[in-house]
Amino acid sequence: MEIRHLRLVKEVASKGSLTKAMDALFLSQSALSHQLKEIETQLGAPLFHRINKRLVLTGAGKIVLDSAEKILCELEQTELSVKKYVGGDTGTIRLTTQCYTTYHWLPSLMIDFNKEFPKIEIEIYPDDTDHTEKMLLNGKIDLAIVSEKRNYPNLRYYDLFEDEMVAIVPSFHKLAKKTYLIAKDFADETLIIHSYPLHSVEVIRSVLMPAGVQPKKVMSIQVTEAVIEMVKAGLGIKVMAQWMATPYLKDRSLTAIPITKKGLFRNWYAVMFDKQESQQYLLNFIDHLKCNIAGICEVK
Repeated sequence: MEIRHLRLVKEVASKGSLTKAMDALFLSQSALSHQLKEIETQLGAPLFHRINKRLVLTGAGKIVLDSAEKILCELEQTELSVKKYVGGDTGTIRLTTQCYTTYHWLPSLMIDFNKEFPKIEIEIYPDDTDHTEKMLLNGKIDLAIVSEKRNYPNLRYYDLFEDEMVAIVPSFHKLAKKTYLIAKDFADETLIIHSYPLHSVEVIRSVLMPAGVQPKKVMSIQVTEAVIEMVKAGLGIKVMAQWMATPYLKDRSLTAIPITKKGLFRNWYAVMFDKQESQQYLLNFIDHLKCNIAGICEVK
């Protein structure tokens, strides 16, 4: 049996004749007669009695009708769910971010987004800095926020914003009085990073590696508050976004210093799989990123 057969049985049972079912099924009477004969031959049983020019369900017909109503109802619900999914009425965004600092502004962004789209669920996946795009291509996530644009032809990158990276040092540090830092200033320092690999760290990738400079020591600490206390104690220096550093500079025990004469700036992108259907709610979420992050992060 095919779906067209189920629709035929349901409509004829409701209308009582092939003639009256024609308009609803958009088929001629001869085409409907052919379909009915086809399904009755396949099942080996008549589905309708012909009584006074009216078609009345047989016992076999009632069995088919019962299944038809359930199956067609399920199909209608499926079609409605898919339309809502694509249209942005309902769905799930599986999200990851390439840099841990973004988690500071994600909660307020999610709250703002859910006010407008309450039926869209957002699931945060732990970041895997070096494999973010692979997670997208493997279908493990739907959207990623990254700070590096890589060459993946099947992915589409959306520009979000730009922020500046600065070096945080204790106010008593010898570097604290410098107008800006250059690569060689890191050579005698312990650089605190969030996580490996080193080539994913912006200051190492963009400033130190091109100059052939390595820090005296690299230390990985993932808790921001712990990092700040380490820097205050003179046990290392940290490079972070200016907007993220600002709250920790209020007591003047720390100093923020630009990196290079022109500054060290980082571009952020939202990236999604380009060949999937463009779910409207994903595009809506990207629009919220563009509109809200600037205010949250105090960037241009």
